[in-house]
Amino acid sequence: MNKSVNNIINALGGTTKLANLLGVNPSAVSNYRQKGFPARLHLKIIALCEEFSIPIDNDFIDKSKIPLKVIKSNSNEFLTHKSNSIMSSLSSDGYQLIDPPILVPADKVIDRLGETIVDRLFIFSQKDGIRLCLRPDLTIPTCLYYLDQGFDGEKKLYSYFGKVFQFYDEEENEPTEFTQTGIESIGDQDSLNADVEVFVKIYNALKKEGINNFKTYFGDVSLFQEFINVLDIPELWKKSLLEKFWNEDEFKILLDEISKKNINNDKFAERVYSLDIESALELVRGTINSSDGSFFAGRSLEEITDRLRKKGESYSLKPLSDSTKKLITEFLSIKDTPSLAISGLRKLCKSLDRSLLNKIDEVEKRFEIINSNGVDFNNAIFGAEKGRDVEYYSGFLYDFAWNNNNESIYIGGGGRYDDLIKLLGSENRIPAVGAALNLKKVERISQIESL
Repeated sequence: MNKSVNNIINALGGTTKLANLLGVNPSAVSNYRQKGFPARLHLKIIALCEEFSIPIDNDFIDKSKIPLKVIKSNSNEFLTHKSNSIMSSLSSDGYQLIDPPILVPADKVIDRLGETIVDRLFIFSQKDGIRLCLRPDLTIPTCLYYLDQGFDGEKKLYSYFGKVFQFYDEEENEPTEFTQTGIESIGDQDSLNADVEVFVKIYNALKKEGINNFKTYFGDVSLFQEFINVLDIPELWKKSLLEKFWNEDEFKILLDEISKKNINNDKFAERVYSLDIESALELVRGTINSSDGSFFAGRSLEEITDRLRKKGESYSLKPLSDSTKKLITEFLSIKDTPSLAISGLRKLCKSLDRSLLNKIDEVEKRFEIINSNGVDFNNAIFGAEKGRDVEYYSGFLYDFAWNNNNESIYIGGGGRYDDLIKLLGSENRIPAVGAALNLKKVERISQIESL
């Protein structure tokens, strides 16, 4: 056992306490007792010892070579007073300040954020062919950090700040890198409480800095999902509408297509759909082998067969009725203050399944609790269509936009993403919610409002 390391661990509160401070499993700290602290943690251990006035044995590390002032102030030192104040607000109440990885797997980012993000990523390829990219946000890197620590369902509260990178065209007048700060609540089984806590914390951080002239745009992806699920329409249409929801243009095209009878039937697709899966695969395999391959290039046999079966199935279905199409369109058009929007949703959906009305009640309850925490909804909009931009959101979400005359500046936002961590590699579905702010824009708005 390393005596000096063991003394430091005990002085810092013991195995479990230090594990929480470092954001690692207790088993890792137990291992440090035997083998010593890894080099990557030396600076952080020294900073903790300085913070708690714990002396460090000379045989642990040569402190004279470490710039303690920089360590103690952490990376916050280069932040302005305004940004540092926001960081302090977000890093309170048990939220642990972490530094998520800068390089992340590009394919995981694309799968989670959607194909529209591809043109904005700075992508690199390793020798083994694995693609990496500079982080375009800090939510996915934080989830990867959570998994890298060996957690799989434990509740963790994180805060962070750092550069994020997205490529923009010159006419968009946006920087390719900017500093983001935010918080993530991972593993809290009380989703309602976590939703409210994260939103109120990020909202209050803005208000504390004197930023008042902003609007909040609310949405809830799960509300639309429940709405589609209770409609009396074929399962294929339900699945297709949910898949296309993230892209407004493609969604409208799909809604038009399934609302009219397709007279150009594909006999081959209908035949593939009529067969059992093994016979369908055999038929498609034979067709591929006898063709020039141009139609099937780049797809696997299973993908081609699945596409043909869906196409064949669509020909067997009756189109959506005019009333159903109208109902979907009216649902998505609802946008008003939270109370009025919820009232409109309840009126529109009163004859539908009770599970949807229960979901509307949940949305209303969340707003009531947020309002009881001192949040003003006079500058708030709730829209049933909100939530198309980022595919990993699974429930409550929101954006903050500052408005002055004809200028609107996006400040930040957040929401719930219960499926994301499992899609990134966890064995379990882990509830999570978070929010982030663009510090440069917060600084700019704060300066304008102070005038």
